[in-house]
Amino acid sequence: MRTPPSLNARRRAAGACIAIGAFDGVHLGHQAVIGAMLRRAHSQDMAALVQTFDPLPKVAFGRGRPICTLAERVSRLYALGVDRVHVASFTPDYAARPAEAFLDDLAELDVQEVHVGEDFRFGRGRSGDLALLAAHFRVIIADGVTCPEGERISSTRIRGLRASGQVGAARALLGLLPSAFALVQEAAVQPLSPLDLEVLT
Repeated sequence: MRTPPSLNARRRAAGACIAIGAFDGVHLGHQAVIGAMLRRAHSQDMAALVQTFDPLPKVAFGRGRPICTLAERVSRLYALGVDRVHVASFTPDYAARPAEAFLDDLAELDVQEVHVGEDFRFGRGRSGDLALLAAHFRVIIADGVTCPEGERISSTRIRGLRASGQVGAARALLGLLPSAFALVQEAAVQPLSPLDLEVLT
């Protein structure tokens, strides 16, 4: 895998902060979570990592369609300035692993601090919870982000806006990122090099 230049030896030696989630669309709420993780990582001279999943768990379980492709998602994550994006292959075998296997993955990445949402679960049958995670790593619970009207920004809400034809409102919640793909249906999708992804099996 190609390591982005910002991931220097000093940060590798200091360990890593990681934000974990589906990050479907990398909308303004996701950007706030990852921005907080980046500030923590930089203040401690640590690597700033993101872990996401392909396919998305919701998609794998037949509960929805993705907002954007994996290539678009990873492009937007890198546009935020993270050092490395890990993509876990969410296969049936992966979903069936015990919670301890997920903790082992994080330990192999030299993770010191984890940023997740308040409903984050991991491992077979969602058996791993925040208490188990906090027994092994520093855990930062991300706050929800709302739009000016007071409604929470979420991938579910963006999908609903798109389904009802409110493409402009959906784009506003996605936000614009430099060097990232435009998330509109008529945008040309440029595939990323496989070297830009690290897949955990």
